[in-house]
Amino acid sequence: MVVLTLVVVLLTSGVAKLRDRRATRDAFTALRVPGVVPAEPGAAALPWVEVVTAALLLAAPAAWLVPVAVVVLLLMLAYTALVARAMTFDEPVTCSCFGGIGRHDVGARTLARNVLLTGLAGAALWYALGDGSVPAALAALDRDGWWAVAAAAAACAVAGLVVGTPQAVVPLPTEDAELLDYERQAIPYGALSLTGGRTVTLAELSATQARLLVVLNPHCGPCVRTAELLDDWAARLAPAVGVVAVYPDAASATSAVGHSADLAAWEPELNVRRVFSVAAPAAVLLGADGFLAGGPVEGEAEVAGFVAEVLAEVDESPAPAE
Repeated sequence: MVVLTLVVVLLTSGVAKLRDRRATRDAFTALRVPGVVPAEPGAAALPWVEVVTAALLLAAPAAWLVPVAVVVLLLMLAYTALVARAMTFDEPVTCSCFGGIGRHDVGARTLARNVLLTGLAGAALWYALGDGSVPAALAALDRDGWWAVAAAAAACAVAGLVVGTPQAVVPLPTEDAELLDYERQAIPYGALSLTGGRTVTLAELSATQARLLVVLNPHCGPCVRTAELLDDWAARLAPAVGVVAVYPDAASATSAVGHSADLAAWEPELNVRRVFSVAAPAAVLLGADGFLAGGPVEGEAEVAGFVAEVLAEVDESPAPAE
């Protein structure tokens, strides 16, 4: 059952990665995988490594199971080491370890899961060293044993259907409904440090101009792609709305790439993302009247859609009289 459990995990992970290749590539960025493993070819090959390894675990005879089990153990050790290392990073890390179905913040739970999988891989290697194999074990099953395998397979199938079932699409509200439902709130207290060294509150920042805050992390695939759009957004929103890229610390703000340096700022003690309860990438629009004008929204597609709405509003606004 240990080997079969690893087969299910590796197969689920590999298929999920194949279905969401971008998420796999983003995981390489988020986990800062060392350059000895090139990101693009590594992200492309990893799902197939997992799928092929799962198939070999299932079909390999006893003589071949040992090297396959060694590969699985090394793979799990590498995953565990990357997660443990990511937990020491200054900014929170989101890892798509299971493609689109496994995207979550890296933390103690992620590490515990990987340690458990490493232990299972070690047990599989011990089983292989004892001349064990899945084909031999299946051949020795009696009727009750086959019923147990069938029940386990059915449970896995049900779990796969539950995990893979798409969420129901909720109809988008009409524009009038959005306006009625959105209750404007005062800009909460928060502070940003600007690249010139000055620290301002969010209310002070937006006192003379509406501000679009875009919350980013430096080692985050969706954030990197969002950052590359900021200069265009800033040019199209000016002068009605100013764009500010909010990074977690001074080092990431001053070394930010993909957009103009003067758009970057950083938040002491992650106060902005905490007050709005968002993870990067995210966006919120601060009004020049001291109230929130839109958002917050979270996620790459959601931020892009939100900015598109803001751009549409700006384009429709009458030009100021000269």
